[in-house]
Amino acid sequence: MAQIADVLRRQKQHLPTEMLYRTDTKFGNIVPAYNNSYDVFINFSSAAGLLRFINQHGFYDQSNDAEPGDYLRLFCSEAVLPGSSLRTTEVPGQRQGIMSQMALMRNMTDLTLTFFSQKDYYTNDVFNAWMEYTQPTRNGNGVFGDSTRERRNAQSAYRRAKYPVFYKCEIEITAFSNDIFNEGRRLEGQQRFPIINTPSSITYYIQNAFPVNIVAAPLAYGNAQLIKTTIAFKFDNFFIDRTSRVGGILSVSDRPPINRRGANIDVPDGLKFTTLKPYSPTSDGASTNNTSDSTESASGWDHPYVRQRFGLPPK
Repeated sequence: MAQIADVLRRQKQHLPTEMLYRTDTKFGNIVPAYNNSYDVFINFSSAAGLLRFINQHGFYDQSNDAEPGDYLRLFCSEAVLPGSSLRTTEVPGQRQGIMSQMALMRNMTDLTLTFFSQKDYYTNDVFNAWMEYTQPTRNGNGVFGDSTRERRNAQSAYRRAKYPVFYKCEIEITAFSNDIFNEGRRLEGQQRFPIINTPSSITYYIQNAFPVNIVAAPLAYGNAQLIKTTIAFKFDNFFIDRTSRVGGILSVSDRPPINRRGANIDVPDGLKFTTLKPYSPTSDGASTNNTSDSTESASGWDHPYVRQRFGLPPK
């Protein structure tokens, strides 16, 4: 039987208005996302030595357990969600006359974050301290020194890198929707203890990140503008979790046994469609000259793929 395009086989060239707000798939939410609701948290506590070194640069809360990442999340003005690419290799001769492409390794792209600078330039100091801790300056006797003047005047100063486990941290980037209140509470006044919902969101858990480039913030005479500092990070890997809210129903990814992810999932024998139109068209006008024509003209509940998916006997 000759195959036709998927859009024609499932009659998606005709999209009823109902399908714009009601979907018959398990994916559920078709509302587009916005890019101005997000949070960036750098977990410095995963590197205790780095946390203590950064806290030495603060003027107010200098305790060893202070979390600068919880403070910096207020000033992240731009964040680019991490991406990845697959390095491929060519395999000639697997099939005669065909050059096959195969995935070899997954590469992670750089992560770029932009922060507003405060009046005391604490943001700049944090990330410069992070890079300094990665390869600290040492005087001739091998010590870091007690002051910037001492390190500046050390003619025999040098740098020696620390082990990666000491300067790599985890970063969480979460983009979320604004449906945090129930419909009946959205127009109410500000409450002291509001009841909020977990919205639809996506979280990137970035592992073993560290800064590799700090873009210099330009200073110029003229109209005053906010100073921003852009930092590029390298990292080893990232994982994703999602939440989806539709009305009062909240779905969370990776919640066994309700929702389990596994790369060893069984592969079905054939392609089975689950996206159906919200109605079943009649078979009036369908060609009955031969088996192939009637099968190609079948749609809705009469389609063989649909009947196989729902365990219906073939027609």
